[in-house]
Amino acid sequence: MRTRRRIALLLCSAAALGVGFIAFPASSAAAPPVVPICTPPAGAGSDSCASLRTTALAPPIGSALENIKLGVRVRSIFTGTSETTSVKLQFDENIALNLAGIPSCPASELVNKNLAQAWEQCGPGADGSPASEGNAYLSTGLGNNVSGLGSTIPNGGGAVACTMIFKGADNTHVTIYARAPANTSGCDNPATNTGGTTTVLFTGALTHQAASSIYDWTLTVPNTQTADPALDDFYATLSRGTAFRAKCVTRSPSAHRMQGTWDYTAVGDANDNYTAVHACPH
Repeated sequence: MRTRRRIALLLCSAAALGVGFIAFPASSAAAPPVVPICTPPAGAGSDSCASLRTTALAPPIGSALENIKLGVRVRSIFTGTSETTSVKLQFDENIALNLAGIPSCPASELVNKNLAQAWEQCGPGADGSPASEGNAYLSTGLGNNVSGLGSTIPNGGGAVACTMIFKGADNTHVTIYARAPANTSGCDNPATNTGGTTTVLFTGALTHQAASSIYDWTLTVPNTQTADPALDDFYATLSRGTAFRAKCVTRSPSAHRMQGTWDYTAVGDANDNYTAVHACPH
């Protein structure tokens, strides 16, 4: 019988890199860009936090929008049997997203697919057969690599998951993919990687905040409690031409921000709000 497990989502690496909790296989020759771990403030119930990275492809980032690598990480520490029901990430108004012109990949196209199959179906390996198939991968700027890594519960002590992010059914949706466990195969060479036994999929919706807000694009991932195995830490780096851009403006402090909101299932387990800040890389 399937057991419902706790999860926190979207958007670390090997312990050998000294940055995070995931014991990534020593045999892994490559790893996606690391989004540093965060530590949630201790509260009365479950606690969550987020990390943000905006890395210029042609530094420094100036006052006009330019292409970037956008790194996102979310992490939760759960209390009792509580679990999240949704995760919402609001991005700084100086971070711009534009998925127009990128092929689509609804989550339904990746059900039960391993890394190699997902790479061929919706990633750089897509061969255009059927005609609707195309490269919907949102981390093409990372080369032959996954978007990031995750960890299954409990609290980072479970298995490693390989993560990939694709454009969803249209310009306002993304498909979030994770394949676990990866303890023996790693996440290298996704084009040929058939490791793992379980695929976890989510659909995230992209919306705009009011013009008066310091945030603009918002990613909302609902129904996170349905995942099995559950993920308590998840990161991904996105990089694809002009799809992800940012600029720096004069303000104090000069930084990019991302606000995360987590809702939990347990009665009395209040939702969490956490603001991740990354100094604007001039």
